Amino acid sequence: MELRVMVVDDDKMFNLIAKVLLRDTGIACNPTICTNGEEALETIGQEIALDKFFLVFLDINMPVKNGWQVLDALQAFPYPENIHVVIVTSSINKADRKRAKTYPQLIDYLIKPIKRESLLALKSSSYLTTFFSY
Repeated sequence: MELRVMVVDDDKMFNLIAKVLLRDTGIACNPTICTNGEEALETIGQEIALDKFFLVFLDINMPVKNGWQVLDALQAFPYPENIHVVIVTSSINKADRKRAKTYPQLIDYLIKPIKRESLLALKSSSYLTTFFSY
């Protein structure tokens, strides 16, 4: 089983911070960075396989394809159960959180700025414990 970690956000500073925090928490040494949803969908589409799992940190508001469009498109991918999504957004809109919960791939909804403690809690969640040994 292989875990591929991706950060999908158009904010370069956030991507840099996320990369450092993901490395610091042991979630990913070198996560794939995508600056829009289209790029993320292409990457997942090219690499999806029965034995490959994706952990996608996804922003909602992005150009080209936004987070909602990405979540909608993921529904049609093969092995959708192998794709886990964490929304990381600056939106505090309750309607966004409610909408996010309707997607089966969603495992968490985090408000920016991303925090080390949130990532450590996610790492120890039942969704990811099979990928990390303690």
